[in-house]
Amino acid sequence: MNIRQAVSWLTGCGWILIVMGLNPALQAESKISFRQITRTDPVAVQRGTSAVVEVSSHFSLNGSHTVLFAPDGPQMELAESTAKPAVWKDPDEGDLGTPFRFQVTMPGDQPPGVYEYRIATDQSVSSVGHLLVTDYPIVLETTVDNDRPAAGQSITVPAAICGAIERFEDVDCYRLHGEAGQDLVCQIYAQQVTRAIHCMAIRYPKIHLMDAMLTLFGPDGQLIAQNDNSAGGDALLHCRLPVTGEYVLQVRDTRYAGDPRYVYCVEVTRNPFAHGILPMGFQPCVQGEGELIVSRPANGSASTNTHANEKVSLTNIAGMAPGWYRSRPLAPGGPSNPIWFRVSSHSEMLRPNDTGNPGALPLVLPAGVTGQFVSPGQSHLYQFEGKQDGYYRFEVQSLRRGFAVDSVLTVRDANGKTLATGDDGYFTKDAILHFKAPADGPYTMALRDLHGRSGDRFVYHLSAEPSGPDFEIHGEYYYGMLSPGGRAIWFVSLKRLNGFDGPVEMQVDGLPQGVSFTPVTIPPGMNVCSLIFTAAPDAPINASLARVTGRARLSRAGGAMIDAVREAHVTCELRRAGASRFYRAPIQTQLLAVTKPLDVTRVTAEPSEITLKRGGKTALRVRIERSAEYSDQVLLDMAFTFFGTKFGEQLPPGVTMSGDSKTKLVGSDLEATIVLEASPQALTVDRLPIAVLARVPITYSIMTNYASNPIQLSVVAE
Repeated sequence: MNIRQAVSWLTGCGWILIVMGLNPALQAESKISFRQITRTDPVAVQRGTSAVVEVSSHFSLNGSHTVLFAPDGPQMELAESTAKPAVWKDPDEGDLGTPFRFQVTMPGDQPPGVYEYRIATDQSVSSVGHLLVTDYPIVLETTVDNDRPAAGQSITVPAAICGAIERFEDVDCYRLHGEAGQDLVCQIYAQQVTRAIHCMAIRYPKIHLMDAMLTLFGPDGQLIAQNDNSAGGDALLHCRLPVTGEYVLQVRDTRYAGDPRYVYCVEVTRNPFAHGILPMGFQPCVQGEGELIVSRPANGSASTNTHANEKVSLTNIAGMAPGWYRSRPLAPGGPSNPIWFRVSSHSEMLRPNDTGNPGALPLVLPAGVTGQFVSPGQSHLYQFEGKQDGYYRFEVQSLRRGFAVDSVLTVRDANGKTLATGDDGYFTKDAILHFKAPADGPYTMALRDLHGRSGDRFVYHLSAEPSGPDFEIHGEYYYGMLSPGGRAIWFVSLKRLNGFDGPVEMQVDGLPQGVSFTPVTIPPGMNVCSLIFTAAPDAPINASLARVTGRARLSRAGGAMIDAVREAHVTCELRRAGASRFYRAPIQTQLLAVTKPLDVTRVTAEPSEITLKRGGKTALRVRIERSAEYSDQVLLDMAFTFFGTKFGEQLPPGVTMSGDSKTKLVGSDLEATIVLEASPQALTVDRLPIAVLARVPITYSIMTNYASNPIQLSVVAE
């Protein structure tokens, strides 16, 4: 007799007191979902300290055994001494869920910045949370009413103020002392630490994330400075204090919106905020010399600040592999906040500052250029020699690296005719452009800010290089759960570029202990596949951050071939107001875990090898095994489908699941038949691994995915 049956029997016998005494936290869980983190409070921890943070979640975080960070370094573990009640509930969109305390230990040498974290419990895994690592002492917003300047909470600079705009029309005020001529810099982290919250629907359809506003009032109540958007919707306020006295810093949402999930941290310091370095790109060497670009006060001229733009050095970059890195350059006034820089095996140059729109700067590709728009309406021109049918790739990095250029790229021929334009890249307004030259000759590439803006923050890095056939990896691999002996499935979507039609071998590194991956190669003519994972029957409960990559041989000019490895682009699911709206946000982590037994303990499909003729059909016999606690519907599919849209697919072009298939199993119904059919033009494949997808509905828009054993599919001509 299971616990659910025992409760029913005891109730029927009238043993109400015994039933009420059962601990809900000990009941077996049914409808097992990933844990949806809704709030981290406080959302910052000072490096070199330990602190308790409260993580709220839809569905229980009982049994949390591992917290994984990206980048790594912080240590975090569950601090609850007893399990909390864990009764299943379909969460409302405004529901915070249950709070759980975690102990965080932050190494003293941990670089400041926003860190992504995931939690693994013995029964499930979590969505994405964020935690800010700060240099400054944490000041927690008190529970007293601090809406009015006169009631503002007193702070001492420097500080990292952690609070929340908890309701509509909420305003938080903080009082601080300042001396005439001092610089005050206030940087808020709000959207940056809540952007991946799974259900952030404050008021449909317009209001989701917090749009922070920082305002500074002087000793006599006058407005000194105000800022809205700096890093996305997060504000950066830098001003020079005109007089000595008591100042008030006000924090609010620009729309006067509010919600308990609107947590924030405001770093309040005397030091300017470093946006980045000029130039941004360096070749490997002992050290790289550059100018630190820092925030400037919006008012005044006299200042006690000694941290104006200064020459700094990036040390220990010798031997670094090409790529983007973060570092804290040492300026005369002390270490800056971390800034981005690029290490490149290609030549790197700094474009001379010039006003207006001067002539084109010659580029010998491959090359990297750092430029800055110093006057409104500028367009920077670059000239390069193109070869007929040669491919070229241009990419701008600015917004992703702490600057503000909303870039647009245009390529023109020698007669000024526009041949190609590139604007927003993948989840960014940094431009990217793939260009195929129609003939030998000179070409001009123009780079501009979409709105014609200029100034200290309008710095960019341009990467310009010959290219060729290439590919990108996208897909559905946010999280995965599998119990011992069970299986999970992820889906890959291949984006082919510049005529590439070769095979791509998929690989997954960083698997949990006891988990294996079925090898799969996406063949020519196909752009999708599944990644099938199997947990050994004796696999221990554990979790790890996996890493999906694709490998292929790519051709280059002159008949050269290169071995290319491409990292997968990772996104998380975001449920927004309206429930059926399916949003995505870019993240860093892919979490895979072995758990306790789940709602569906096994999915078996037979035969394990099938040959499908073009124009023909074949059947798969599918059987599921359920846990004793779960008897609701299980939905079968061959694709990751959400309200008719296929977000993940695995079948070759021309192969579909027939309408003759049985796709729903309810109660004691454990067996079904899936029918696959091939069109006369279906792509032929040889032993392509696929699996039947079994889905358990959790809420209106959330399901838990399970997979059958791998099935080797061959499609052959008639």
